[in-house]
Parts: sequence; C-alpha cells; structure tokens
Amino acid sequence: MWQQGPEAGTFYRNLVKLGIGFMGKPCESACMHCKGRGGGGAGEKRPVGNPRKPVSCHEAMRVAQRIDEWRKERGIDLLITFGGADTPDYPGVFDEMRFVRRLYNRRGFACNGMAMRTRAELDEWFREAKEAGTKIVFTTFYGTREFHDWFAGRDGDFDLMIDTAKAIAHNGLYNCHTLFVSKSTTPYLAELSDILDALPGKKHLGYRPILNKMEVLTDESERYTRDEYLALPERYRRAHHYPMGTRREWRDHVLGDRFREDTRDERLHTIIDVGDVDLEAFYARPVEAFLDDVIDAELAKRERTPTVRELAERYGDRRIDSELLFTLFDLHMEWMYLWRQEHPGFVPYYATIE
Repeated sequence: MWQQGPEAGTFYRNLVKLGIGFMGKPCESACMHCKGRGGGGAGEKRPVGNPRKPVSCHEAMRVAQRIDEWRKERGIDLLITFGGADTPDYPGVFDEMRFVRRLYNRRGFACNGMAMRTRAELDEWFREAKEAGTKIVFTTFYGTREFHDWFAGRDGDFDLMIDTAKAIAHNGLYNCHTLFVSKSTTPYLAELSDILDALPGKKHLGYRPILNKMEVLTDESERYTRDEYLALPERYRRAHHYPMGTRREWRDHVLGDRFREDTRDERLHTIIDVGDVDLEAFYARPVEAFLDDVIDAELAKRERTPTVRELAERYGDRRIDSELLFTLFDLHMEWMYLWRQEHPGFVPYYATIE
C-alpha cells in the first residue's frame, strides 16, 4: 500500500525514512514460500558468493545511535527504523528491544525460525522480552503438525511454535498468529484455527495469501480462481487487507488514472544494511557525508528502475487471460522478476504502490 510520508518538515535532501538493518542470525527454518519456490530467500537476492555479513547487534545499534544523535542535533525530521534479520534470538536482542522502543516506539517482533528451546527456556526468553518492553509477538503457521513441519523445513517446528505461543501467553503478551491461505494450506486451516483458538491468552488470527517475493514467485498451482476464492469461508478471505484480482484487472488498474506509486517521488525512503557499511569510514566522516552517499545511490537506483506503469506496459499482457487471482503486490513482483532476468546484477528500487 501507498505509505504517505510527512507533507512538511526539515528534511535532509528529502530523506523522510531510513531503515537500518543488519544480519544478526540466520533463520533456522527453510520455509517453502521463502526458499523453495524460485530460490534466493524471502528478502533481496544477494550476488552469488556474497551472503549478508553478520553484524553484532550492539555494533549495528551504535551506527543507528550516531545517525539519530545527528538528526536530533540538526533538528532533522527523519524516521529511523531498526531491526535485525533473520530471527531474533541473537546476542543483545533484548538491548535492541529497549533501543527501538526509545527510537520509534516499536513494541513487537516476529519470532519464526528461532532455535529449538524447551517450554521452560521459552518462558524465560519471553519473560526477558516483556521486561525489554515487548507487547506483541508475531508467529506464522502453515498447517497442522506434519504439513507445517514439511513446509517450514524442519521437524518439530510446529510444536516449537505452539510452545512459543503458550510462552507468549504465559507472560501476558499478545499473540498475533498469521495463517497462510493457499491451495496447499486450505485443507488444514479449519483444524489449525481451532487449535490456535483454543490456546490461552490474548490473540488474533490473521489469514493472508502467500505472496510473491522479490525473487521468489509462488507456484501458480497455489492460487485460486475467483469462484474458488469466493467459495472459501469468509474468515479466510476478509481477515486480510490484500485485494485480489486477475492479471488483466491489475494491469488495467496500473495503467489507469487512479494508480499511484513512489518510484519518482521526491520524498525518499531507503534502507541500509550495516554489514555493507565500511564502519571505519563511517566513523571517520560526518554523518552528512555518509547520508549523501546513501541518498545518491538511492536516487541512481530509482532513476534506473522502470516505473510500475512502465513494467505493466512491457509485461502486462503476459498470460493476460489467466483466471487466477493475484494481489497487486504479486503482479509488481512478477513484472520486476521478469525485468531483472533481462538486467542481471542490478538491484532495483521496489516502489510503494497503491
């Protein structure tokens, strides 16, 4: 969805939002929608032989702290977000939770892919998370035990997630469960919903379709036609905010007058990976010099990246007669995937769209 930035403020070269991320600890699962359907993982695909560089949580926080202090000293309006990948059980994460609560009042996190723990260990872990200011925890379920473990790529993952949900509730935190909706998960949703509904504590069950990702296109065998989708229980269709349409419908929307995107927007939202930062140079230079490089790289990336309208004009007729349903995000990722096959080695800008 379109994310409006501030309409006015004291911005540094129109930089409105800076996301600061780092690789704290690789995920210990290998979920099908993340790694099995197209390869490359759920996030931005890295060049071969150049995986994300692990960075300590405290080193990453020092980078964010320096930029935040500069922002305050200069009176700059800049939203700084901060977080580590892929899963939160790395050293220092409770310090990070306190830090981000002060930085921008984030009080929740996702916990799939954590190391196996006993129920007692989980209770202790979430007790510390609560003391660090956590209020809500996000978990993901794909089906009942056997199917979930297969989908997540490791035995025992379902039981770990159930024990995690119980530990979250035991510590008085809010459980936000995501259940993926696709052809393969549909047979398990009713029983899975009953299992989660019966767990103790405050909770929300959210249902969402499995979406395409930046380099991972979901198997079309997982998708529904409109009649199949409308035949699903309303609980599965109405509990998410992802409008569904055919390729033709989304192409026509993108080429219409009401469509908006931010590829050429003057307000800049960008992300840095601390693992890619030359830390010696970062501390040796003024923050403005570092941000100048970040902003120049962002502007160059946007200039080279086709707009979503341009992608629709180029690829929008592909399989246009298909009756399968997609989200607009799905189609954007599909068109960008096709464009990237023709432009290997270039990491494009992914527009925010409405």
